[in-house]
Amino acid sequence: MKNTVIVTDTLSSMTPELAREYDVLVVPYHLIMDGEDYLDNTYDRDLLFTRLESYHNLPTTSASTTGDILQAYKGASQSSKSVLFIAISSVISASYNAALRAREIAKEELHGVTIEVVDCRTAICGQLLVVLAAARAAREGKGLPEIVDIAHQVTGRVTYLTVPETMFFFERAGRAGAEAPITKAPLKIYPVVEIDSTSGGAPRFITKNRTKARAVERMLEMVQEKGGNKKLNAAVSYTNNPGEADELNNNLLSRFDINGEVHITPHSTAACVVAGPRTLSLAFYPGD
Repeated sequence: MKNTVIVTDTLSSMTPELAREYDVLVVPYHLIMDGEDYLDNTYDRDLLFTRLESYHNLPTTSASTTGDILQAYKGASQSSKSVLFIAISSVISASYNAALRAREIAKEELHGVTIEVVDCRTAICGQLLVVLAAARAAREGKGLPEIVDIAHQVTGRVTYLTVPETMFFFERAGRAGAEAPITKAPLKIYPVVEIDSTSGGAPRFITKNRTKARAVERMLEMVQEKGGNKKLNAAVSYTNNPGEADELNNNLLSRFDINGEVHITPHSTAACVVAGPRTLSLAFYPGD
């Protein structure tokens, strides 16, 4: 039997390769397209971005259901009596509450199995960093309480930053808040959006920039401000712009002391619907 199984959702940008390497179960979100329900990452990405670029007949998304997560708990219970679900920020998704409801049902159906649920207060590759930290602790044989504590510690330290190419998709998904008028500004604006525990996991607009290059540079400046000279854990995520992600990775490696590798992963298809084309994201936290 394994010590603890880590479970998360596809919005964590956890690739199948990373999931296998770190032994993580990943529960899909749902992509609703032309009246059909597709499990996250099963719809062709090129076709998806053709649709997104058209701005017509756009898809919608829905979070992993209580049933989806309950099935993951049942699968995890086949190899461990301890399960930890790490959810994207509860402020921006129903996944966390669905995981709590699934845990209540599991108490009646999975006797002897202990399930904990952590709201990581961040998103996408920020969530990925929390999941990876928990998965490493599980692989080291740490007990569930210690793994939960590590997940909370990383949640308190990680910063997630993202630069959308357009605010249209954020506003459409109800994520623009008071900044919705940006979408109607006469000049092109590239905001830097931050999601971390200091805002309770809510999106916060840090700067508004006239060029994307300046927005990306602002992200790197924030890494310096928050990370200082400490060794950093970092991850980069993107929608349909892998070249920009590689360039950001090169900048990170040349300017900062990185702990191991920078994980570069694509947004899930459901996350792409909310973020829009050519969105670039960065997450990091300083080591001890």
